[in-house]
Amino acid sequence: MLFTESGLGGDWEHHLWFVWHQTGDINASWSLSPFLNTTYSVFYPFFQFYGGTMYVLTGALAVVAGSSIVAYVATYLFGFIAAYYGWWWAARLAGVGRWGAHVPAILFVTSASYLTMIYGRGDWLEFLAISMIPLMVASASCVYRSTRIPLVAAATLAVSTVIFFGTHNLTMLWGSTILVLTGVLVVAVTPSVRRSISLGGLLRVAAIMIPAVLVDAWFLVPSLAYQSNTKIGSEYGAANETLSETIHIVSLQNLFTFSRATLLPTVKGFVLALPTLAVAWVLVSLAIVLVTRQRGPWVRVLLVFSAITVAVTVLMTNLQLLLALPKPYPLVEFSYRLEGFVLLGLCATVLAVLAIFQKGRGRLRLYRLALIPILAVSVVGAVQQVDAYPHENEPRTGAYTPAAEIYAEYYDDYGYAPLTPTNPIGLPTLKLSPSKIKGSKVSVSVQAREGQLIDTNIGGGPDLLRITGARVVGHDSEFHLVLAAGAAGASRSPTTPLGVDHITIAPADPFPVKFGLLLSLAGALVLALGFGWLVVQRGRERRGGRASPPPRRPEMAVSP
Repeated sequence: MLFTESGLGGDWEHHLWFVWHQTGDINASWSLSPFLNTTYSVFYPFFQFYGGTMYVLTGALAVVAGSSIVAYVATYLFGFIAAYYGWWWAARLAGVGRWGAHVPAILFVTSASYLTMIYGRGDWLEFLAISMIPLMVASASCVYRSTRIPLVAAATLAVSTVIFFGTHNLTMLWGSTILVLTGVLVVAVTPSVRRSISLGGLLRVAAIMIPAVLVDAWFLVPSLAYQSNTKIGSEYGAANETLSETIHIVSLQNLFTFSRATLLPTVKGFVLALPTLAVAWVLVSLAIVLVTRQRGPWVRVLLVFSAITVAVTVLMTNLQLLLALPKPYPLVEFSYRLEGFVLLGLCATVLAVLAIFQKGRGRLRLYRLALIPILAVSVVGAVQQVDAYPHENEPRTGAYTPAAEIYAEYYDDYGYAPLTPTNPIGLPTLKLSPSKIKGSKVSVSVQAREGQLIDTNIGGGPDLLRITGARVVGHDSEFHLVLAAGAAGASRSPTTPLGVDHITIAPADPFPVKFGLLLSLAGALVLALGFGWLVVQRGRERRGGRASPPPRRPEMAVSP
């Protein structure tokens, strides 16, 4: 699948497993579920903290397609297309010719770390978030430059925004920061950009992006409100330790090499080499621009893109700088995650050079043609890299099936940390079956003394769950809840007679959950009404024989 018959490593089937579970929940209740229910852990709030919207969208697509794996592979193909077309579109908006606009697109989708993200790491959500950035920026630029909202560009901006903010939290954090910083610097150093700032253009972009971001609020708002209560959100030390143990993967000798082979035996399949020939071409281009004293806004933009790219590269390879960043940026855990932003910066720099040299003739035209062999090397390297998979995986027993729940036991990241650790040895256990949970709610009867401690397989915390008939007193070593039967303060003396307690577990409705869901509904409604109005208006214009005015084309537009 996905351009290869080889098996795929890393977290590929890991994310497929979550999609399969979300598909089942949608089929069962046709509603958003923030919980993952397995035999190992029930009411585990995985989708409340991580990639909630993308899992729901892919699960819904799987229901329509009749197959989780078909929907899952389709999203990978969509990511490829989005990244490629986003770069091509951005280059065209920058004034680059039709054929030249393919250069940054080809460089990006054939780069080693981009393919590693899929075939070596299987990091589906990070891949989609990174892939949306070129498309999101290009469509936002098109909407900004138009005299009114263009329907197709607006729809593309809405979709890419929903996916970018609804997939990978760390990519969203770093990506938003870098995009904002880049935009501020471009405006600060480029007078023509400052002069061309249009309030109407900004309002058009905001009118689409703000409600699109709000669509993701159903899981983003509770995630922001409760992240510090989770095990992973309260363990910065563990994240920093992981970062320090893995930063050697992005050493300069692994980044600046022509090889697409795995250089580190401990991380097979992780090919992180930068497009070295493209880097060399950019460096020579910078020298040409400076020596020939090129003028114009794109020269300033080129310098900003280059500076941002170098800064992110230095950050990625320097542990002390990363650890000095304010929280939660060091939670990136693996610094090689930043290489996606290095690639974005490198391709943006190539785009800026092409925009500067677009009208050049003679030697400059020959110099642009030097990109052809560079692209050929990148494409051949990509084919070789993909063909080399699968790498040697750890042995597993038995064939993979989603029902096997091969990943469930590894998950306690979003367990409720503030509770008191409790030793479960000798305690009676209450193991809830996922099949008994209907509509995110379950009721059971247990025979216990008043105040008797009971170990459970409930993975969520009291901030997101409403439990009646028992009270939460702690968690075991796997961050499952430990309950006390009966009312608060009840005795659990050995002489207390046994009784039957009816325990009910259901989702809680605290303010962040209600508010986030309300914002999501409002965002979806605004988008639906807005696009409905646009479709009606375009229909009226076509029936009246009026053509839409062409987009306004200022001197330059800020591309990604």
